[in-house]
Amino acid sequence: MKLKEISVQDLKEKKDNGENFVLLDVRELFELKKASIQPNTHISMNMIPAKIDELDKKIPIYVICHTGVRSQYVTHFLEQSGFDASNVRGGIHAWSINIDPTVPMY
Repeated sequence: MKLKEISVQDLKEKKDNGENFVLLDVRELFELKKASIQPNTHISMNMIPAKIDELDKKIPIYVICHTGVRSQYVTHFLEQSGFDASNVRGGIHAWSINIDPTVPMY
């Protein structure tokens, strides 16, 4: 099965349209403090198994990290656990380049 993905352009469109979804940021807290997209739900990658009950299976989840690697693993894990999850291709780095240059790159 191919991993579901969403581009940062499509994420921005859904955000601008006020669609109901969770932006799940799986980076570490120090990274979140450097750059983030609001609103988001922050659960670092290593805490996902312990905090999976905090997520709603009825709402689409777009998983983001720095460049899209960690979020791929989390997206796969969430899909296997019955969630409607998609990886944000390119992560916050792609968001900074293509959508909002005021979000710092690091």
